[in-house]
This record gives sequence, structure tokens and C-alpha cells, in this order.
Amino acid sequence: MSITPYQYQLLTQTLASIRPNFHGFCTSWYNQLQHYDLRMQIPNNAGQLIIWEHQIFDFVQSCVMRLPQQSNLLHYLRQQKSTLLFMGTSERDISALLFTFINTLKCHLGRHFTSAAKNAWNKALLLVENMLRSELFKRSNVVELQEFKKAQQQAN
Repeated sequence: MSITPYQYQLLTQTLASIRPNFHGFCTSWYNQLQHYDLRMQIPNNAGQLIIWEHQIFDFVQSCVMRLPQQSNLLHYLRQQKSTLLFMGTSERDISALLFTFINTLKCHLGRHFTSAAKNAWNKALLLVENMLRSELFKRSNVVELQEFKKAQQQAN
């Protein structure tokens, strides 16, 4: 699964649109996250949240920049592995973070969050989610051909 040049353009455009008010974006995102029982440790005081916001923007921007070359994205996520594990990130946390990220984009971009932009973000976040699950938890949604054939033989 790869990102098309048009989808990449939509990702960079929407990211540029939320950048001037990324604090507001993060405040909305943080408020949505309060509805989830996250295992990971998210800062809870104003000073820490401001630092976290800068780190989040850098993380999102770095992921988007590396999407066209997925091997670079995977290498970057491997570099972030220790930080994410240190924060206590769980698989459920990753799903909640990405789901609420999309919802926050929808709220902040309004009518500018077109179905094409939503599809681009969904595809990009699915790639990131799959890579994170693989790197952090050794989980994959890809079934190897040999395993598939073996399961089919056992079913027959």
C-alpha cells in the first residue's frame, strides 16, 4: 500500500493548514483523548503539554515527509520505539490516538477536510499504525502465504 502523489499533496496541505493553530488542534485532540482510558502517559500540566505539542507536530510532520519512501518511515518509527514504549503506549492507545487525530482534523478543517483528504489521512495513518504495531508489539495484519495455505489445508 502506498501513497499517491495527489494524496501526499493533500496530506502536506492539510498539515500546513493546521500548523498555525496547532495548539488549538492539540487542545481539541487532548480533550477527545480524555474519553479514552489510555495506558500511555500524556502530560497533564500546561507547560508539559506545550512541549508535547511540539513533539507531536514534529512526529506527524516527520511521518508525512517519509511516507513516499516507506523504508525511511519504518526506520524513523524504529528510532521512536524507545520513546513510545517509555510512555507506556499500548496497541489500544495507538488506535485511539489515530482515530481521534482524524476526528480532530475533521473538526478543525471543516469543509476543507474533503473525502479525498480524509482518505489520504486514513491511508497514511493505517500505514503508520501497522508499522507501529509491528515494531512495538510484533503484530502484523499480513498473513504469510505459507500460513494461509496451511490453514486452508487444515480446513479441508
